[in-house]
Amino acid sequence: MKSFYTNGTILTMEDDVLYAEAVCVENGRIKAVGTAGDVLKLREDADEMIDLNGAVLMPGFIDAHSHFVGAANAMTQCDLSLCKDFGEIIELMKAFKEKRNLPGDAWIIGCNYDQNFLAEGRHPDKTVLDQISSENPVLLIHASSHMGVTNSRGLEVQGITEATEDCPGGRYGRVAETREPDGYMEEKAFLAFQEKLPMTSMEELMRLIGEAQKMYASYGVTTVQDGMVAKPLFQLLKYASGAGLLKLDVVGYADVMTAADLPETEPEYAGQYKDHFKMGGFKVFLDGSPQGRTAWMTTPYEGDDTYCGYPIHSDEKLREYIAVALDKKQQLLAHCNGDAAAEQYISQFEKELEARGEKDSNRAVMVHAQLVRKDQLGRMKAIGMIPSFFVAHTYYWGDIHIKNFGAQRGSQISPVKDALEDGMKFTFHQDTPVVPPDMMRTVSCAVNRVSRTGQVIGENQRIPVLDALKAITSYAAYQYHEEQEKGTIAVGKYADFVVLDKNPLETDVKALADIQVLMTLKENEVVYRREEVQKENVREGEASHE
Repeated sequence: MKSFYTNGTILTMEDDVLYAEAVCVENGRIKAVGTAGDVLKLREDADEMIDLNGAVLMPGFIDAHSHFVGAANAMTQCDLSLCKDFGEIIELMKAFKEKRNLPGDAWIIGCNYDQNFLAEGRHPDKTVLDQISSENPVLLIHASSHMGVTNSRGLEVQGITEATEDCPGGRYGRVAETREPDGYMEEKAFLAFQEKLPMTSMEELMRLIGEAQKMYASYGVTTVQDGMVAKPLFQLLKYASGAGLLKLDVVGYADVMTAADLPETEPEYAGQYKDHFKMGGFKVFLDGSPQGRTAWMTTPYEGDDTYCGYPIHSDEKLREYIAVALDKKQQLLAHCNGDAAAEQYISQFEKELEARGEKDSNRAVMVHAQLVRKDQLGRMKAIGMIPSFFVAHTYYWGDIHIKNFGAQRGSQISPVKDALEDGMKFTFHQDTPVVPPDMMRTVSCAVNRVSRTGQVIGENQRIPVLDALKAITSYAAYQYHEEQEKGTIAVGKYADFVVLDKNPLETDVKALADIQVLMTLKENEVVYRREEVQKENVREGEASHE
């Protein structure tokens, strides 16, 4: 049986023919696209007719970078994003413990606090968290996921004492004038702490993965990324895949430091989907967070004549990882926020390619690219490196970037217009669970570049709506080497669709973030339907079979 979509706006995202009147789908693939007269010639009596009722059909949105299982895990944590001071954090965390009836040895975990928006203007420390509980270990995860704070019990459980040394690429906070840990941790020190936390049960994780999929689908996303997969996480995703739990496509990127052998040990998942899961390549971190002042810069942060953040790896170690990726013909994604981290990534790739007599980086990706410079973008283009911009920073932390980097540097975060003018393909992401995978808000951020307080963050970097939409559809498919399968509505591609209540190309740009996802379909199967439209004649179970 075939399915026909008609009576709406069909935005194909194809360069030659942007709009169509009808789409025919068969066996999860697009069979025909074009005028209603031409497409409906394929119709037979048993076929399904879907009346869009004036809604807008587009290619399903593609998540260019996030942490899928991290987003699932975050559903068990206390969301602190709206807290205005330490008192609210303490109150909310206590209520969370009581509501979940956590026993005395259980971790109480909160997420998404941001010292930039707290009245105290600083990170909480163990003395604050001890007021939540002196019995339970407590952990607060920063909104950037690059730093966090634990209480005295948490330090005790993990054996962190005055004798604990900082690690390369990370550090522990200390009580003033002493070596006593104050509970704060950042970068590699914080990652090491998280790795020792007790695992959620397999049953609970599978349930949470299902919930996370629904959340992504509610924003129109049909392809999701897990952007840092160690071996235990790979086994978890493999289990979810084999159990038939994955409805969206999930692309994992192996931790190049610990899991570079996965393409050989798990060949069924190397560059190809098996039950909606595949490994797309490798991932490496090169610096930290600009709003957390750990991103690696070439010139100092505002208010400090010398501090520039710091790197995670030496040049030599990064080049080794690049060589591993090239040897194994794997795409490499690198977390780079500061321009010094961007320089390290580009220059080490250039050196390794030159040594090999090659010019192609295999579509290497610079993830975040917050402070990449225009001169660096040109060098990225020369080796086929793709910037994946966390452009929603302009809204969420734009004011903080102005504070941290000054008006000139801070206003040029996520320089998308520079990339567009250079003729580059670029993508957008939300780094979920850092912020929700709200694709239309991200499009709005790229087009408007207005912060939470209404401040314009780099008017010169604004881009047209159509180009912003390409970053979450056709360009994102290209980033994944899937441009022949996804990203536009074209014959032969997967029937991955999102249905919107308004056409983004005809909507006031100030209202782009308010566009609603009515329905999301993966290979023509409904994976999300907005409750408010359940009774409308859009893909109803009793759809017409005339």
